[in-house]
Amino acid sequence: MRLLLTPGRIRSVIADARTEKDLEILLRAHKIRFSYDTSAGYTALRIPARSGPFLVYRTCSRSAPFAVRPAGPGAAFPAAPRLPVED
Repeated sequence: MRLLLTPGRIRSVIADARTEKDLEILLRAHKIRFSYDTSAGYTALRIPARSGPFLVYRTCSRSAPFAVRPAGPGAAFPAAPRLPVED
């Protein structure tokens, strides 16, 4: 049986993580299963949950915090708005 994982619980577990190695250590300490995922074009950790998998990834830079988002097919990033082309 899988743990009842929510994005809030995952965020609270990884709040003190500074590096990807810290992230792995914290997830293993809390017995949260994870795997690596590069299908979105960047390295992320995929965490299985009852409601569907979550992706944990670094947002901008090494000093930025980790972000948690659902990893379902309809949970992709919104596309950047296209600006009108001026002639």
